[in-house]
Amino acid sequence: MTNGWPRHKRRSPNDGATWTTSELKTLKALAKAGTPTSQVARKLGRTAAAIQQKAMRSGISFRAAKKSGARRKK
Repeated sequence: MTNGWPRHKRRSPNDGATWTTSELKTLKALAKAGTPTSQVARKLGRTAAAIQQKAMRSGISFRAAKKSGARRKK
């Protein structure tokens, strides 16, 4: 019998860990460069949701990079 929940959740290595100053600097730099949140998550060892939440709470925007065309490949 299943209730729709996965048997075990995927957890990142930093699950619940406090963000370091170095991680915040990396987050800001990668957001400014237009790096997708999934790639930032892998690099920092956190979930994409954690990246999005921390960016939002810290005033870091991934959208601004998207609108400016920073991610466009030619």
